[in-house]
Amino acid sequence: MPLRGNFAAEEAILSGGMSRSHSTAVTREAGLSPRARIVAERFARFRTADNVAFFDALAEHFCSLHDDPCLDMYFEYAVTANERGRGLADRVARHVPLSGRRWRRPRVLDVGCAYGGPLVAFAERGARVTGIDVNERLLALAQVNLRERGLDAHLVHGDATAAHPSFRGAFDVVVANDVVEHVPRLETFLQNLAGWLTPRGAVYLEIPNGACPDFVLRDGHHRLFGITLLDFDTARDYYSRRVTYGEYDTYNYLDFEGYSRLFEACGLSLTLLPETLERVSERGLEASLASLREGREAGLETVPAEQRSRVADAVDAYFQRVAAAPPGPNRLRDYGAGFWRALARRRT
Repeated sequence: MPLRGNFAAEEAILSGGMSRSHSTAVTREAGLSPRARIVAERFARFRTADNVAFFDALAEHFCSLHDDPCLDMYFEYAVTANERGRGLADRVARHVPLSGRRWRRPRVLDVGCAYGGPLVAFAERGARVTGIDVNERLLALAQVNLRERGLDAHLVHGDATAAHPSFRGAFDVVVANDVVEHVPRLETFLQNLAGWLTPRGAVYLEIPNGACPDFVLRDGHHRLFGITLLDFDTARDYYSRRVTYGEYDTYNYLDFEGYSRLFEACGLSLTLLPETLERVSERGLEASLASLREGREAGLETVPAEQRSRVADAVDAYFQRVAAAPPGPNRLRDYGAGFWRALARRRT
């Protein structure tokens, strides 16, 4: 059974494995569907003795995208969730003490928990873990992942911008990894995070930097040229003309100072962690900028005609901004880092 702690009964607790249809879809023992077998064969190198159920569940989950050009990125990201989660837990532990608590195990919330990698990692460390996600199918996959590892979690199907009274003041660590860019009501979300922390708790965030040249050349969600430089409505139109499934849901690509001001207004102080710049250099930034310049014309050819001039103007203005930025840590933060790793704490 999942860990329930003192959470209120109104929360959607996924104790037995979702609805029957979801449970059947991700744990079928009679064999994979034909399209899922295509996916499984393609990514067989990721299948191990320790992840059989999770791997097969992912093959079923992604079978409708068996011919999608982004499938390699999506599948590898999902199947390596536990390894990435353990690396994340290691980083958090360097900045937020999780051991040595005299009276209780630390409580960790993963917002947008998806495949459950951080849940697995923190549960392995002895924490009481909770995950929340708006996508019920992803929660079902997280459940498979956890159970295959012999671990429990409290899984909540819900929106993190909604009220969750039982979360208030409950968590020593909140993880929001690749989340804030997808939140339409960001102020409400950040206010919730501030209210869910214990007095000494912290939010760990990894936020993609839309101004990183590598992401301008090919964004990290859909591999579309220049889309990170556009306002949301223009980006959504661009996406709808290029991608035949789903909806564009990357609402926010702020710079780090913009995020800092917004966090501050919502009762949180945001601190960039030194790990962000560990492998970032002026030489590396210049090499990435050179690749973007070389790829500009070919990239623009992939942009829908209706948006091509806007994207060209945005990219050219971007080059001017980068050239005007003086060399140093701020330039590397604003343009060199692909992801910002940061901690947020409640302001006192």
